[in-house]
Amino acid sequence: MHEEISKQLTNRDQIGQLFAGGLIWVNEWDSLQYAIGSAFLAVVFSDYMFASKTPYLYCNGKLYEPMDVREFAVSQADYVLGNNPMNMSYLVGYGLNYPQYVHHRGASIPIDANTSCHDGFKWLNSTKPNPNLAIGAVVGGPFLNDTYIDSRNNSMQAEPTTYNSAFFVGLLSGLVTSSSVVSSFT
Repeated sequence: MHEEISKQLTNRDQIGQLFAGGLIWVNEWDSLQYAIGSAFLAVVFSDYMFASKTPYLYCNGKLYEPMDVREFAVSQADYVLGNNPMNMSYLVGYGLNYPQYVHHRGASIPIDANTSCHDGFKWLNSTKPNPNLAIGAVVGGPFLNDTYIDSRNNSMQAEPTTYNSAFFVGLLSGLVTSSSVVSSFT
């Protein structure tokens, strides 16, 4: 884990590995999975650093204290929740501006529709916002230029995944925990 945290902290400081808005960049398909997963690991590792009394992490000539590692995690969570150039939350249902055209069958087909497996394209191609909200779902996220195309047909950005949502729950839990490790941050 030390090597992965070191790599993410180093990438954060390199041009081309960081969105202008502050999100780390690994791949265009479901870009948030890497940022959220790395941020979750950063929270776990910063807690480990405090618990083991590890004063710093040395990466490519730079020293990072536990709070630096944790601040990286906070920056990624903040980006997902709307502190980004689009002022958009990528967590469906959070804030005033979040994806309305999530690539999700349960969100895009009306609850009272009489449908089969073969006619879902009628709703996939609809220009109306989803009739149902996938509240709590984390979509794939922005492109490298901090843009997001809110379209059901854009599964690269608009498809929610369980691994994004699960890691995000873990990340937020780690950031708001009431353990003795966190109280040592103050």
